[in-house]
Amino acid sequence: MVTVPRFSKICVWEGSRLLIPLFMFVGFMFAEGPGLVTAAEASGLQSSFLPHKAVYDLRLQSSDQGQVSNMNGFIRYDWSGDCKGWLTKNELEMSVGYADGGIHDFALGFSTWESRDGTLFRFAVHETGADAVQNSFVGKAMRQGEGAGVRIELSQPEVSQKELGAAIFPTEFLSEIIVAAKEGKNTLFLPVFDGTGDLEVFNVSVAIVPAENTADRSPELLNSRSWRVFLAYYEQLGDNTLPIQEQSLLLYENGVVTEILLDFGEFSVSGEMIRFEEIPTAVCE
Repeated sequence: MVTVPRFSKICVWEGSRLLIPLFMFVGFMFAEGPGLVTAAEASGLQSSFLPHKAVYDLRLQSSDQGQVSNMNGFIRYDWSGDCKGWLTKNELEMSVGYADGGIHDFALGFSTWESRDGTLFRFAVHETGADAVQNSFVGKAMRQGEGAGVRIELSQPEVSQKELGAAIFPTEFLSEIIVAAKEGKNTLFLPVFDGTGDLEVFNVSVAIVPAENTADRSPELLNSRSWRVFLAYYEQLGDNTLPIQEQSLLLYENGVVTEILLDFGEFSVSGEMIRFEEIPTAVCE
């Protein structure tokens, strides 16, 4: 899912935070219980995911009080899998022009590998912001067992460890959303860790609405059900009760996302898939 199919790798953006679309990363523990996908169920669902490459064209959708005058950018997304896990590679570039003449350029490279059983998540993030300021994070996140928290081990920028509460990783989060959509559910509220920003868990509120009159972008999507998915990301440890970012996606049941809308507060960005390439699926016994 170009995931769903965002998205924190979080960066500072003119005093606010930028969350990368969930679909770029394609969560609770794999535990038995209401509303949770078991490891076996997740494995079965993930076998129907469609590995693919995609390019999204980003454009300015709206600007609060005209503070942002123009914006352009793109996302390159590569989502493939082997018999043990899912590999995601992403490139994001955005250039935002402000009404006062200022320009803010931002680039992010992000790659992850998530085990199919949801117990291990490796991540590498490299971002370049204003004044060529660069930040890099390389590490892994592990689940210690059912109901336990997530343990983070960083190797860059320096060796360190961190203990977090219970959370799910991006591909399992995608699985939860699609399962809920197929069952006719309209809402979810889940804690997610995706290796971004301050390496914290985010609480994500999800609203799901069946999509109508969608224009299929490729033959692979002709017979797939789709939904409009609305995501609101909240800081789990902060005092702020408002979401730090909101997203909406057009998500297909095979994990493909064809449209995105990212709301950064002072401006919003729309993205449309302009290129799609299916990747051969690994044959696993």
